[in-house]
Amino acid sequence: MSFHSHRGADSLWDTTVRCLWWAQQLSVVQSVVAAAKTAFAMALLGVTAPAAPVVVGFVTFAIYTANDLADVAEDGINCPERSAFVSDHWATVATLAVVGLLLGVGLALAAGGVAAVTVALVPVVASILYSVPVASGRRRLKDVFLVNTALVAGAWGVTVTLLPLVLAGRPAGPLAAAVCLFFVLRSVVSVEVFNVRDVVGDAVTGVDTLPVVLGVGRTRHLLATLDGCSLAVLVALTPVADASLPAVFGLAVVSYSLSITWFLGQTNATELLCLAKDGEYLLLGLVALALA
Repeated sequence: MSFHSHRGADSLWDTTVRCLWWAQQLSVVQSVVAAAKTAFAMALLGVTAPAAPVVVGFVTFAIYTANDLADVAEDGINCPERSAFVSDHWATVATLAVVGLLLGVGLALAAGGVAAVTVALVPVVASILYSVPVASGRRRLKDVFLVNTALVAGAWGVTVTLLPLVLAGRPAGPLAAAVCLFFVLRSVVSVEVFNVRDVVGDAVTGVDTLPVVLGVGRTRHLLATLDGCSLAVLVALTPVADASLPAVFGLAVVSYSLSITWFLGQTNATELLCLAKDGEYLLLGLVALALA
């Protein structure tokens, strides 16, 4: 009886992990993560803008789905199952990307006008600059060391911070700058954790990421330092009235994330580490919901 129960539990766990894996590969996890980021940004800023997480979620889905189309070559090495799926269903994947973008832009326009659309499109523009050579025969920004990560992290930091403010009709200020810095730091860590997963394919295709240039070990130490900087930003926000409670709870979540960073390069379960790292943002989103 216990043997069958054990096998049943293992089967359920394997199925759950597989479903989460496909959700991540098909950009569903990234969309939910981006929405959760935005919700936590709203909590730190002390604003209410219910449309903001939804807009960011749709735009994120569109960007990462389109990125799957652009990165078929790299994914053929790093994520062959995803690459095969995208190659076999190119038209469907492209349609999903367009629909996601239209939904995000349409909702942003309805909720906040042209200003909201402009902010929502910041990561879209960054994604185009990231994936497409700026001139014929030139390298993509994706291939340029540090520029690739800075572009992605900066775009998401600006968007998740400014969009709630625009939709709520609130001006940006020192608090917004601190919140933006926090999410830029978190995005750098997140991007490079996934780059550890993709280090083999990136090296083969000429994409210079931190793990490719510095090696996984030195990258782990650098990312742990950035996790520490994120904790310092949250500590600095604890005296701020609007941000105090979210910052306190956020300290526990980022500490959890720091513990995951230390496992980079020390286990073969890199895909699970990436999922666990994304779990940081889901926890931050739950904090935002609890404090709403």
